[in-house]
Amino acid sequence: MDARPTSEGQSDTRQAAYVHRHPLSSPAAFPQPHIHFASTNRPTEPPLPPSAQEQDDGPLAYPPPTLTTASTSASSSLPVTPATPYPGRFSTGRSYQPSLPGHREEDESRSAGLFSNFQFAFRPPPQPVSEPLSHLGRAGSTISASSAPSSSGTGLGTQHIPLSTPSSHSYDDSKNAGSSVPSTPGSSFKIPKGFTPSVRGLEKTVFDEARGVDVQEKVEPVEESNNGEVEDSPFPEVRASVSNVDDHDMPCLTFRVWFVGIIFCLMLSSANVFFYLRYPAPYWSGPVGVILAWFGGKLLEKILPIRMWTVAGHEFSLNPGPFNIKEHTLIYMLAGLTLEASTAPYAMGATVVWEKRYHQGLNTGFTFLFILSSQLLGFGLVGLCHQLLVWPASAIWPTELATCATLNALHAGDDAYSSHKGPRQATFFAAVAVVSGFWAFFPAYIFTGLSYFSFICWIFPKNVILNQLFGVISGLGMSIVTLDWTEITMAPSPLTTPFWAQLHSFGAFVLFYWIVGPILYYTNVWKSAHFPIFGNMAYDRFAQPYDVTRVLNLETLKFNSTAYEEYSPVYLPISFAMTYLLAFAMAPATLVHAALVYWPKIWGFIRRQPPNDESDDIHATLMRSYSTIPWWWYGAVFILSLALSIGSAKVQPELEISLLAIMLAILLTVIFVIPVCYISAISGQTPAVNVVAQIIPGALWQERPLVNMVFKVYVVQGLSVANIFVRAAKLGHYVKIPPRYRFMVQAMGIILTAIIQIYIKSLIFAGVHDICQPNQSARLVCAHNQVFYSASILWGLIGPRRQFGKGGVYYGEIYALIAGAMLPLLIWWWCRLRPETPLRKFNIPVALSGCTYSPPATGINYSSSFALGVVFQWYMRTRKPFWWAKYNYILSGALDS
Repeated sequence: MDARPTSEGQSDTRQAAYVHRHPLSSPAAFPQPHIHFASTNRPTEPPLPPSAQEQDDGPLAYPPPTLTTASTSASSSLPVTPATPYPGRFSTGRSYQPSLPGHREEDESRSAGLFSNFQFAFRPPPQPVSEPLSHLGRAGSTISASSAPSSSGTGLGTQHIPLSTPSSHSYDDSKNAGSSVPSTPGSSFKIPKGFTPSVRGLEKTVFDEARGVDVQEKVEPVEESNNGEVEDSPFPEVRASVSNVDDHDMPCLTFRVWFVGIIFCLMLSSANVFFYLRYPAPYWSGPVGVILAWFGGKLLEKILPIRMWTVAGHEFSLNPGPFNIKEHTLIYMLAGLTLEASTAPYAMGATVVWEKRYHQGLNTGFTFLFILSSQLLGFGLVGLCHQLLVWPASAIWPTELATCATLNALHAGDDAYSSHKGPRQATFFAAVAVVSGFWAFFPAYIFTGLSYFSFICWIFPKNVILNQLFGVISGLGMSIVTLDWTEITMAPSPLTTPFWAQLHSFGAFVLFYWIVGPILYYTNVWKSAHFPIFGNMAYDRFAQPYDVTRVLNLETLKFNSTAYEEYSPVYLPISFAMTYLLAFAMAPATLVHAALVYWPKIWGFIRRQPPNDESDDIHATLMRSYSTIPWWWYGAVFILSLALSIGSAKVQPELEISLLAIMLAILLTVIFVIPVCYISAISGQTPAVNVVAQIIPGALWQERPLVNMVFKVYVVQGLSVANIFVRAAKLGHYVKIPPRYRFMVQAMGIILTAIIQIYIKSLIFAGVHDICQPNQSARLVCAHNQVFYSASILWGLIGPRRQFGKGGVYYGEIYALIAGAMLPLLIWWWCRLRPETPLRKFNIPVALSGCTYSPPATGINYSSSFALGVVFQWYMRTRKPFWWAKYNYILSGALDS
């Protein structure tokens, strides 16, 4: 092995250490004639092609673009402006001002327009545009001119495509179901044939400030489509956050990825186990992982040696150039992805409840196999969703756009909007993150009234009805004012969730919780008037918290039916009962809706036929150049999960866990994974199937709480992990991560997280003897497991038959299963008869899934979230498109961080 150090100031032309074929970032990778013409005189602009000069005279005919107007209100739903010459930016992550012969500011307007081939999404015109979003855009009928370079290190250069109204969430005709992208995704300005700037093969020696060395920058243009157009996503949300270019030579799976990713994976997972057992406590979330990964990567960029090492004829470097966006994304997938589901694996809640609430011992073998198999189950099911919910452009996955915008902001040496007013995206992100972090202490610790701003209750503190309606903690929260971001995002996130989905959620919440709920409460339906109007606790007939010990023999763990009859049935607050009502309807509604709207694509996937109603967008086209993940990789993970789950049932036979229950739970997970991920992909909201996962084992295995918990864990955890990892696959799709690299780091993250969290839990349980006790000195009271414990009693011990069966208190709610299955079918049938009906845009699963946050989310969480959604996802998006495109998703990522 030999080492070749690079001295300071030495010209470095090696290709492995510095990948100088410009990535996502550099406009040097784009054809830019104004930096490549040898003459100081500007070439004359070629005439427009005949196709652009001869426009149709019909009502939807659009005028050709000019050098001062990128688009018109008829040709584009969002305004853009011609690009201006922009400082070059290279893959090294720094800004670079090229030396241009004869370059003058007054010449910049001449170099824009016809000579620029890329532009950032939603680049606004020089003057404000008052036209709102238009949905009259037609594929192939709009011509948008101009372009601009992209941000350094991110590849933020994109080309504007007219907005196309998504229809994947609507009840279209079955033959067109699922189609939401025009066959030809938009139209762009066509470069005249015969005009090819002389850029190929150009090399420039530039000085890398971060390394103190000269490097050779090789410029290669981005390939265009066959007709000379530069394509982009047809959806404005994606264009605002995602690059439409790629650099195959950008280092991805580097030493920095493994080192930083594994370190943060161990640190964050260990800390979250402790926080999971403590109350109150913070926890590390995915956005925090993004920020920490950036600091870790930049630190190694500065301290690792710049050397090329040769081992067995292969060269590698510990520090292959500046820390880039692909490395950053892979670190996030390794260290921060599993934190998106919860602070700890869902299966850990079942083990804590069984050990500390039911006082039954569990050996380490069962705990490890149980937790790891439930995690791998979701990972293995990603293979079913990849072709259906990752490759299509209509699968937007709105929640991932904020992550993309955050990554882009952190890696932009200068952004594509610098010619316009306003701070840079990176500056904006840092300022918002610091201010919001400082402000979070005020509503959380200094004055909690900033979170629960119930001024009506302060004015009339003794008025019971007003406190029930406007109270935030134990009332319906009929207010709109809160200054706590955590309260606002308890309901659907207002900055990333599409406005149509927010309208569904808030409308359903108002109907069921602010209208139907009070009517049922004040008419004493289900004896609800004897209990609080809002809450998530179970009560007895004396309006006291339900005492489980009176109906449970703690020694034998057997249910005492006689004591139950003498004591009391379980009663729920009307809000909690309403949540169960909606949950009963949600599961069948999700299945039926997905079957009616999405079945053509699912059937084509089963028959291994590619979809013919949606062509590849630019992101899918770029990703086709990478090796895909073989189907048997995911199949092997799924089989491994199945084997580990069977092993968990056999390793501790005294638990009497039924293999049939495990097989049925896995089958239910397989059935629901595509419908659940489909709803999440188009709306950003995830339907909950918790109730179905508890009713089935409660009815089949009565008075078996552990079986009920195991069944619920495999269904809920499997779907949750599958949803998160499909989202990560779409994130990798957007950032252009090689799929096999993504698979490797995700597999490593799951295994490491399971091992370290089980180890830390064992250490805490062995060292803290009074853990999970109410008066534990370090506040390790296991409060997060209380809901899990109560649900195991309600569904696993008492059973659904006593609560929801014939003669039960809530027997009527069981008919919501039928209603949930029938409503999508009726709407679909009506839309077939009346194709123009507004009901074709109504999505029942999205409306119902938005209500599942309550309780604990109250009305103020929904109303404040919807109010911000109106501001940002409607007003700013339609009236201030430049600001929305530049800052909306950056703002969301900063506030979440």
